Amino acid sequence: MNKEELFQELSAKIAIGDISREEVMSKLNLGLAPTTAPENDQRTEKFSRSSVTKMFYVLGAAIVVIGIVIFVAGIWVDIGSFGRILVTLGLGLLMAAIGSVLLKQKPEDKIGLIFHSIAGMFIPGGAMVTVSELFFANVVSLQWPIAITFGIIFGFYLILNTIHKQAILTFFTIANGTVFIYLLIASIIGDSAYFELGDVYLYLTMALGVTYLLLGRVFRDGWNKGLVNALYLFGVTGFLGAAFSQVIDSLPWQLLYFLIVLGGLFLSVYLKSRSILIMSTLFLIAHISYITSVYFADSVGWPISLVILGFVFIGLGYTSVTINKEYINHPAA
Repeated sequence: MNKEELFQELSAKIAIGDISREEVMSKLNLGLAPTTAPENDQRTEKFSRSSVTKMFYVLGAAIVVIGIVIFVAGIWVDIGSFGRILVTLGLGLLMAAIGSVLLKQKPEDKIGLIFHSIAGMFIPGGAMVTVSELFFANVVSLQWPIAITFGIIFGFYLILNTIHKQAILTFFTIANGTVFIYLLIASIIGDSAYFELGDVYLYLTMALGVTYLLLGRVFRDGWNKGLVNALYLFGVTGFLGAAFSQVIDSLPWQLLYFLIVLGGLFLSVYLKSRSILIMSTLFLIAHISYITSVYFADSVGWPISLVILGFVFIGLGYTSVTINKEYINHPAA
């Protein structure tokens, strides 16, 4: 029996009612395709509900923080030292404790993260209030106590993050750790005449920028992947920005900076990061503009230099778009 005869016999069977269309579709698995649409609809609906829930979580947390700040500001003078510590640091620790309990009891609801978010906004400020009230001094003059305090906060969030493994806790760990490093260096150096303080902070910023980039690379797979783009952005901006400040009146840095920004472009391809690509392109444009203004501003060819510079910018923009299209949006298999 050939194919045509088989189809004719099957049509005849369907016509006289010996076989139903549903049976044919079931036997040939033709009914599977339509079922995918409801599944996709369910996924879309679930994603939509999740987005709405997160929006209400964030909005609610923001309103809570604003309300608490306004309330505390109104009673600040009347509550005394202990009351100030209680409504800042005490409240932050209470929110963190509630957040940890909720993360353990209802991890799927993510509501514990909201309490940790509120806690992360109050704990650093509350710690500063505590140091100020306990030492009865101006907070600005207490370099070592403040540095040690932020070191404790950094350790606190490091422990919390080890227990719960949540991106928001990783964020607060990195943020407080960064502040701790700057304060620690400031406390160690003090008013020492042996160091150029500006250069120390610039090199420190470059080192932290590299650290952020490395963390972003490590976090690509895991619970911290939501922080990757932010780490790439702040990392490359900190590194290139600090390095660019060294370019002024320094010929070696002016030459080296071209290699640095070109390295940033290659890094954007390797890490497939649009943030690194954009910032590297912008800093390259800034550097070319600076070099042109320094060495060609007083020459007769300044207008011609501007024309050439304009075409260079167009070329850089086209190159940036091409890199993004070929190597970032369409990664190699």
